[in-house]
Amino acid sequence: MAERRRKKGPKAPAGSRKARSRTVRPSGGGPSRKKPRRLSGRIFKDLNQELPEPPFPDFPETSHLRRMEQKFEMSLARPRVSVVVAARNEVDRLWHCLFALKTQTYPPDEIILVDNASEDTTVDFVRSNYPQVKVLECQEIFGRTMAVNLGVKTAGGDLVAIVDPGVVVKPDWLQKLVTGFQANWPKFGVMASFPLGEEGKREQGGEWDQTLNFLGRPIKGYWPDERLVFCPPEGAWIYPRFLAPEGPFDEDYGWFGGAAYLGWRMRASGRFSGWNPEAKIFRSVGPGEDEPGWKRVFWSNRNRWLNLLLFLEGGNLWKIIPWMFLECAFLTLKGLVMSFSTLVGTLLAAGWILFHTKLVLEKRRVLQEKRKVPDREILGLVSGRVVSDNVPMSRLLNILSLAYCRLVGLKVLEWQ
Repeated sequence: MAERRRKKGPKAPAGSRKARSRTVRPSGGGPSRKKPRRLSGRIFKDLNQELPEPPFPDFPETSHLRRMEQKFEMSLARPRVSVVVAARNEVDRLWHCLFALKTQTYPPDEIILVDNASEDTTVDFVRSNYPQVKVLECQEIFGRTMAVNLGVKTAGGDLVAIVDPGVVVKPDWLQKLVTGFQANWPKFGVMASFPLGEEGKREQGGEWDQTLNFLGRPIKGYWPDERLVFCPPEGAWIYPRFLAPEGPFDEDYGWFGGAAYLGWRMRASGRFSGWNPEAKIFRSVGPGEDEPGWKRVFWSNRNRWLNLLLFLEGGNLWKIIPWMFLECAFLTLKGLVMSFSTLVGTLLAAGWILFHTKLVLEKRRVLQEKRKVPDREILGLVSGRVVSDNVPMSRLLNILSLAYCRLVGLKVLEWQ
């Protein structure tokens, strides 16, 4: 055993490095020095791994519509105005209309004429006498609503003014209209003019159809704010382009009823329509407007009923549908007895809605998704009277209609 033991080498001299490493430290005397761990390998290994990104604060996103509204409000002190005029065979009336627009104290930035496939010299007349007017010449008859939408899509102003070709505006018309809009924004989304007849008298014999009844017909309304209207009257009015950059109308509405559609649309989005009595215009009756004809009856009735089907909520719509059937039956009987054009126009309007049910439901779905206010805030501006007070037996008919609205819970203007 002794031979197998490892022989010890010579003892290291005191004070050498080897002797110091073998020195036994006392258990209780002083702090012991711990050998540090070698972390260099681990550090280099961790550096090869991807470090997690710090969390990014979740700020609320601003919608595209809100950004457009902010941009519009920044330019509201001196807004740029684009005027859109849609005409067809209106060369005689356009001379006065364009001359009045050219001599405004608040000059518009651009005037856009949309020619609806005119057969007269409308385009040549405008290009030769008003070269500053931008002309959009259509090769087909699109109708007034589609023509106006086309002009709005090409406009570049902050505000868009829609002017009928038979309207002659006063020199300070645009100045008054813009000033009234600035004072009432953002409550009002549309600002209309004060229409006068060709002789300078107020239209409709002093009556002002401020609202619609629950069947969509114009009727006089009563509320404290006289500047408020349900839909802008025909003639001339302005609105911010960002609210409807694709155009203010439904392109299927043809020639009549576009203003009522815009009134429903603005009210469903939470804004009102108003008018400025200082912005006066002179409006003449265009060719064919004084004669109803079956086409005018068709567009008028179909667009009225279509507005109700598109904008009303389901519960209130079912309450009004019986009156729509009664009105259709009454107009059909009236056409059989008195007017063939009324009969044809009414039957075609009802038939169009019946055979385009899928299209109507799709339009309704899109508009209902965009609405911001419920029906109770819209029907508060709609009258429960079915006829004006100057119609024979109007008192009895209005009592029956108002009683029906009270019975079924339609919160119309008279029951607020």
